[in-house]
Amino acid sequence: MVSTRGGLAEEKKNQILGAATRLLTKSGLQSFSFEAVAKEAELSRQLVRYYYPDLDSLIADLCDHLGKGYQNLLVAGIVKVGQVERLEFFKDFFFGMAADHPMPDNLEVYDSLFSYAVGSELLRERLRAKYKTLAQVIMHELAIVHTELDGQACEELSFLFVSMMHAHWSFVATLGFSKEHNQITRSAIDRLIKSYIDDASCTPSVENPWACED
Repeated sequence: MVSTRGGLAEEKKNQILGAATRLLTKSGLQSFSFEAVAKEAELSRQLVRYYYPDLDSLIADLCDHLGKGYQNLLVAGIVKVGQVERLEFFKDFFFGMAADHPMPDNLEVYDSLFSYAVGSELLRERLRAKYKTLAQVIMHELAIVHTELDGQACEELSFLFVSMMHAHWSFVATLGFSKEHNQITRSAIDRLIKSYIDDASCTPSVENPWACED
């Protein structure tokens, strides 16, 4: 009986998070409220608030929900393409060039998450954790493929990779620039990596590229 209730709760939460994703994709934060989420989910406002007593907890859980979706797509894509060195697939995937493994059609949501994070320490922490995890994966793959790069170079490149990725999503998804720009950004990251390889003696710009303000 407990597991049944647990399964129902998970189902309702997924229904709410799916509705929140659609709402933010279509309308951004301007229309984000318990009433709007409940209407989109076809649930009562009271039920939504039963699972999420405040918008902070809802949007923080949404961040984790979206991250899990991307993780599942990445794992499925890696298995299907069968690449031992995964860096090329990661670059294709995150810059919209993996035709057989497209990203979810909800990139606009991340701009809404960043806007909301300005006033929410909880969401800032979740977003930092997600992007730092991705950075660690990129650093690992860079170190495998490009053994000539030291740890500092891989760390700086991971910061640049994630920064370019998010800015690219904003331009193409939120601002509506042509998806042909995927090729520009995808090629740019290759040239950036090559510049680090060509100048391996480059002095680090900062000690820790992923440091946060105290």
